[in-house]
Amino acid sequence: MKAVIAEQYGGPEVLEIGDGLPLPRVGPNGVLVQVHAASVNPVDWKLRQGLLDAVMPMVFPVIWGRDLSGVVTEVGPSVTLFKPGDEVYGMKDGYVAKTYRGTYAEYVVVPEKSLAPKPKNLSYEEASAVPASALTAWQAMVNQGKLKPGQRVLIHAGAGGVGVMAIQIAKAFGAYVAATASTRNQDFLRDLGADLAIDYTREKIDMIRPKFDLVLDGVGKNVWADSFRVLKVGGRLVTLTMPIPNEYAGKFKFFRTAIVGLAGGIARGLLGGKRLLVTRVKSRGGELEKISALIEAGKVRPVVEKVFALDQIAEAHQVSERGHVRGKLVMRIRQ
Repeated sequence: MKAVIAEQYGGPEVLEIGDGLPLPRVGPNGVLVQVHAASVNPVDWKLRQGLLDAVMPMVFPVIWGRDLSGVVTEVGPSVTLFKPGDEVYGMKDGYVAKTYRGTYAEYVVVPEKSLAPKPKNLSYEEASAVPASALTAWQAMVNQGKLKPGQRVLIHAGAGGVGVMAIQIAKAFGAYVAATASTRNQDFLRDLGADLAIDYTREKIDMIRPKFDLVLDGVGKNVWADSFRVLKVGGRLVTLTMPIPNEYAGKFKFFRTAIVGLAGGIARGLLGGKRLLVTRVKSRGGELEKISALIEAGKVRPVVEKVFALDQIAEAHQVSERGHVRGKLVMRIRQ
């Protein structure tokens, strides 16, 4: 079996293709998937750089990656939802007991509860671009944001992986959607269904009226002040980006940065009768099935900017680190 292996923290150059690796073993609730495609998420390279070491210390070697799509080849004795030959997709949180066994591999064992049938109208590459981004958008807006039809929603970084899914999911719920992106992505936002496209390089959001019920932040702390200004009293700002040091840091510095940043944001929100919430995405196959229904109904579609081969993973990480990716970057693992 081939997989992308890292023996230490560092830059993209630490990623190597390992061959001849043993197939992972299937436990009682595990599903062995022959992976056809996986996608790159920012958390992958943040883990690789050691930026999350304070909360997720690693025992090397590791295999990064969270998203996957492929075909079931074996199931554990307690598995009831899937059988060999099924086409599936999902998100795997590969962190267990300080090891990390992710999805940049030809074969992956995934818990049954983390998978869903692959939407019939998507290719493997398209399907692999969905799980982490769509589940993040769903859990942030629907679960934490209490999204309802007719509400006004503002989505920061609307052209990114989560933003692309968030715009479409919010529209499917019947919300009015405004989204921010750079100049080149204004028409792209409208094509996704945004009612109002905002060029963050030229326009300020804090004077937009009427105010919003929900703001989804995929940028960071620097947009919180303006976001609170455009929120209604009782509104919710849901952030995906907890304040953390932008370089390798020990536990003290990491938690000090996070706690001070969050405490200030929460206090500011409460003073104005608003709430700041943080989303940490969880792999839930049941929610992914609801997203699949929207995809098969034509209400949500993934956007793939570029497909890489497995041996181009270092380049894919470099592109992701530079930012401004439209939608997702995908790796084709099985030709």
